[in-house]
Amino acid sequence: MWNSDRNPSRLTRVAAAAAAALSLMAVGTSAEAQTYLSGQKAGGSDYHVVNDGDTLWDLSGTFYGDTYEWPRMWSYNAHITNPHWIYPGDIVYLRAATGEQPGATQSAGQALAAAPSGGLYMPVGGYILNEEAPYVGRIRASRKGAAMLSEFDTAWVGFGEESYSEEEKEKLSEEERRRIQAGESVQVGDRFSIVRQGETIKNDDGEAIGYKYLVLGVAQVTKVSEEHYDEIDIVQSWQEIYRGDMLIPYERQLKVVKQTTASTDGVAKVVDTMRPGSIFGEQNYVFINKGAADGVRSGNRFFAYQRFEGLHLDEVDDAVDEKIPWSRVGQMMVIDVRENYSTALIIDSSREIAVGDRLEMYNGH
Repeated sequence: MWNSDRNPSRLTRVAAAAAAALSLMAVGTSAEAQTYLSGQKAGGSDYHVVNDGDTLWDLSGTFYGDTYEWPRMWSYNAHITNPHWIYPGDIVYLRAATGEQPGATQSAGQALAAAPSGGLYMPVGGYILNEEAPYVGRIRASRKGAAMLSEFDTAWVGFGEESYSEEEKEKLSEEERRRIQAGESVQVGDRFSIVRQGETIKNDDGEAIGYKYLVLGVAQVTKVSEEHYDEIDIVQSWQEIYRGDMLIPYERQLKVVKQTTASTDGVAKVVDTMRPGSIFGEQNYVFINKGAADGVRSGNRFFAYQRFEGLHLDEVDDAVDEKIPWSRVGQMMVIDVRENYSTALIIDSSREIAVGDRLEMYNGH
């Protein structure tokens, strides 16, 4: 089993890959860790930070020696949804995660900046809260003749009471109504996070115990009107944005994360994931049902365990034999901590990690 204490390169590489997968700002790695990446010689790298004017066509010619290899480069970068649109600061990976090397070796390229504290810049992208988040605005309309909105688009937003439907207003308590009516006025230049509420986390009895939110982008107010909806520019987007998505007070989604020794033992489980699906591997984000109230801190690691029989499930009984011992199948690092839930990045896996998997944290590790 891999130990990140002995091999910091893998954590650095996986962290960078996860950041690119969310299409956020460039993540960082230290100069020391840079020499370990991909096993290449010092100064080399398995990624390229996009400069102004770069295209996948040109980059394929530079790194692979053949411009017609751009589809292969695109296949290594799932975060690039349109190969014709890459932006300065984006990360382009030059090889597959399995270790395949490109046809040509990269010359000494631009290194990503490490966090001043020695940690890594890590995107959050989503979280789970104990209660539904109070929101201050809602996207009501846009000039764009398409359902999906993204970076550089404009939209009209209703703030305060205008952000709630009539049905939602009927459910508000008097205290919530007063809070909304007493909200601070919006000014040109104010920034907000654009979020969408995901699936509700429920216990075995079907009771709601957590609320998932995905962070879609950042909006900036460009025009304030007493007669009409206020106007915003979408200045960053990491997922598609729709009319009806919510605005909440701005919270930076790129955080400094440094591996931290756990101060307590803990047992948890994977309760949900950042993107749709049920099984995941390295570079994917998961939500776990332990948080600050349980002694979890940013940078702590959880180890994933499964009971499994080696044959494919179609060839054996679906029921897990409880006499089969637990096997460690991976580990994850906590990126963001809320009261009772945390967001974690899978940094190592020998099998697919699944919702419901057992997680353990060890004091002193």
